[in-house]
Amino acid sequence: MTAAAPTRAAGPAARGRGRRSLRRVFTKYTIGSVAAAAASEAVLLAAYGTGLLGPSAASVAAWTAGAAVNYLLNRWAWDRRGRVDPLRELLPYWLIAVATMALSAWATGVADDRVGGLVESGWLRTGLVGGVFAAVYGVMFVVKFVLFHYLVFADGPRRPRPARRSRHQVPNTTRE
Repeated sequence: MTAAAPTRAAGPAARGRGRRSLRRVFTKYTIGSVAAAAASEAVLLAAYGTGLLGPSAASVAAWTAGAAVNYLLNRWAWDRRGRVDPLRELLPYWLIAVATMALSAWATGVADDRVGGLVESGWLRTGLVGGVFAAVYGVMFVVKFVLFHYLVFADGPRRPRPARRSRHQVPNTTRE
């Protein structure tokens, strides 16, 4: 028996497919993140700008507005369907999301404290705190993509699926 000649699995065509796939995932991730960011920013500006909530509480409310939708859209971005593995997907996803929320709540609180003595205008103060909120999420957009792509939604070792047989391949025992 002779050994088969090695194939070039990682040739230019395969690398091109990988880049297109990464580009497609990043595009879908961006769409989901923009939708969640728009909802979050609207809630932050409405809750903080009207004085309904302080900066940190408004940041938490804003995070809540976008978090669940963002999770569902991220599953869509990485073509995840069906059952969720709680330890491999849910736990790391929500740890990253909660850490992002805590960072934005802290940053908006600090921004409000710093700006409070310098700016008298309510709309300018709201705009500056909203800008800090958006900046935190802008930086975390890239960090989260890397963590999601290589950790949370990474294709780990797959268990081989049993071969499925079509009904046409099953022997017919009723024929003579």
